[in-house]
Amino acid sequence: MRKDIPLLVQRDISQIIRESIDYGLTHRDEAVAYSLAYARDMNSQLTSKFIGMYVNEFTRNYGETGRAAIRKFLSDGRAKGYLHVPIEVEFVE
Repeated sequence: MRKDIPLLVQRDISQIIRESIDYGLTHRDEAVAYSLAYARDMNSQLTSKFIGMYVNEFTRNYGETGRAAIRKFLSDGRAKGYLHVPIEVEFVE
């Protein structure tokens, strides 16, 4: 999220995203049915599996493990020359 967005708005946006993920997890069949239009010839079982890889409880709250993974990803990208400046990540709670 952009740093120029006020912190209270960042928190509201994070909450809205969390609620959206919660809704998708609670209404899985509806989410799969909606996604089939964009699933590029996947059947509902494969679409559900694909969604489950990216929308799960870890997506909702990745915790310190996820934060460490993001920091490592950015650090490795910098070390390999893909990022020209170090990126300091701030997480919105």
